[in-house]
Amino acid sequence: MSLSYLPAVLKNNKHGWQIEYHALDPVTGKLKRHVTKLNALRKRYPRLTDFKAHCNTIICNTNAKLAGGWTPFGELQNSRMLTPLKMVAEDYLKEKEVELRPDTMRSYRSFCKGFLEWSEATVTNCQIGLFNRVLAVKFMDHCFHKRNLHGRSWNNQLKAARAFFSWAVEKCYAKENPFSTIKPKREEPKKRILIPQDARSKIIEWCEAENPNLLVVLELVFTSLIRPKEIRMIRIEDVCLDKHYIFIKGENAKTHFERFASLSPELEDRISKMIKGASPGWYLIGDEYTPGPRQITHARFRKDWDKIRMDLQLPREMQLYSFRDTGINEMLKSGIDPLTVMQHADHHDLSITTRYANHIDPHLSEVISRKAPSF
Repeated sequence: MSLSYLPAVLKNNKHGWQIEYHALDPVTGKLKRHVTKLNALRKRYPRLTDFKAHCNTIICNTNAKLAGGWTPFGELQNSRMLTPLKMVAEDYLKEKEVELRPDTMRSYRSFCKGFLEWSEATVTNCQIGLFNRVLAVKFMDHCFHKRNLHGRSWNNQLKAARAFFSWAVEKCYAKENPFSTIKPKREEPKKRILIPQDARSKIIEWCEAENPNLLVVLELVFTSLIRPKEIRMIRIEDVCLDKHYIFIKGENAKTHFERFASLSPELEDRISKMIKGASPGWYLIGDEYTPGPRQITHARFRKDWDKIRMDLQLPREMQLYSFRDTGINEMLKSGIDPLTVMQHADHHDLSITTRYANHIDPHLSEVISRKAPSF
């Protein structure tokens, strides 16, 4: 293990009295000599013993700081700031693995991989304490110009970078967050549209003929407002048909809060037939849309929904998640109070719920003409 410092000592030579020690230079990574001249201080003490006692105090304090990782060179104040970015990122991911779900960890690993590849190509063996705002701006420019990330994707990279360096500041790896002053870009609205009743009728017919259990997934998204990722983690033991709900565990929920997702009578009937004879520990939606020990993949959801959409010639803007948007929108318009919808949708703020009322409704003109009061 290489030395990070040589202790401070008092010397008296042709240059006079001085304290000398060696500390790690963060730029070169090598020990560098540092001298503090004391001739002016010596003149303040008539007695040599008093002067040496003062010097011993300075030496003890300096050695204590050196042992704690302090360095007098540059702006770095502790040895943690000399840690290579790669090692800091490894510690960051290890800690997050304990706190986050595997699905969430994918985005953290993806960011760290891209960020480390760029930083290594830009500044070899870059120490985290030397990563400044200039490099932060260069990285975000790289995301925009080279990786063609715009709008929401670019902002997601910025959020990930801020989160990483906020953690680094908290753990004393960095003095400040170099991404904190970079402004987010304007985001385009999400390209999802509602799925009207006539389209849902066609989808129901398709599922009943081709894959009845897929209809359970779509109804869970639409009526129970359970997110597709959450559906994949539901086990049969979480289904409480006698109490008319599915229990969503906190570790499986996007918001990390547990909740009870209500079931409609029709959906209860479908699920009851589906889980008959299945083990309580099995996943409700297994790898073939039937209960089983292995959960279905998100890619399978996306692939099968794309097949429905293409077979029925539905627009690309009608996505699987559009069922949840549509369910929230129709609940609000049916007269269910927003607070109840907010709780059912697992939103932490009422403004998020009411935002779903702003979706473009293709049948809005028809509804207004039918229900609007006469002049």
